[in-house]
Amino acid sequence: MFDLDSRLLNIFYHVYKSKSVSTAADAIGVSQPTISNGLIKIRQHFGDPLFLRVGNEMIPTELSKQIFPLISEVINKVESINNFSVNFDPSKSDLLYTLAMTDVSHLVLLPQITQFLNKNAPFIRLNVRPISSETSYQMANGEIDLAIGFLPQLEDGFYQQKLFSQRYVVISRKNHPRLQSDRISIDDYIREMHIDIDAGAGHYHIENELQNKGLRRNVLIRLPSYLGVGLVVQETDAIATVPYYLSQVLLARGNLQIYDAPLEFPTYSIKQHWHMCCHHKTSHQWFRQSCYEIFKTIA
Repeated sequence: MFDLDSRLLNIFYHVYKSKSVSTAADAIGVSQPTISNGLIKIRQHFGDPLFLRVGNEMIPTELSKQIFPLISEVINKVESINNFSVNFDPSKSDLLYTLAMTDVSHLVLLPQITQFLNKNAPFIRLNVRPISSETSYQMANGEIDLAIGFLPQLEDGFYQQKLFSQRYVVISRKNHPRLQSDRISIDDYIREMHIDIDAGAGHYHIENELQNKGLRRNVLIRLPSYLGVGLVVQETDAIATVPYYLSQVLLARGNLQIYDAPLEFPTYSIKQHWHMCCHHKTSHQWFRQSCYEIFKTIA
């Protein structure tokens, strides 16, 4: 059995991340046959197919999933050595940061992050992914640098920092036929039809509070995320319960009215989360501190 060199580890790493031989070849700067020949050698070393072609994707086997964190750690350390610099200059850096964000963070926070980078670090690039069941695993193996949002499932075993607190408000279209004042009562809230957003823990906070009060909403439409909720509310008489800072974004773009929630729905913390593999990197420390400075004034 021959030893695997850094070139072969790099091939495995990029095929695993991209699930594509051609994309891996482009990322490394070699031909597709070079990637295929490298995979043959790695498969011989482990005695495992490592990747199975399903449609247009290279799907990793169970052994691949087990060894990827180890290979990823090696690749990241080699990259850190190659790119090592005592001084990190964000104004000149062209680093690519991969962020995982909830849909609300995507709508509320990403524009502010982008504006900050345009002014202070114009060459830095962002790759934004949705939060999924794979997020913690991808953070541990270095695929994702930072996760931002309300993510209680990431709190154990990860570094975290609170950015600001979030609360719920109610939105309706302007000139709603039954909601004419600047306040909405519990009776009004229960009487109206609702757009419900089934968006993780926040959704359950609302439902639990209603159940504790013995109340039940009449749901007209149930959405899988907050994307598009403002447009739906504008076109119906239904109301929606949404995070406050999202309502401010929607208010600036649509014909909406905002009300304080008639019930004391729980508040929650928006945090940034990162894995220990990124904790001591100067470039990541700068990015996390920048995010903290951007949002610490939100109150």
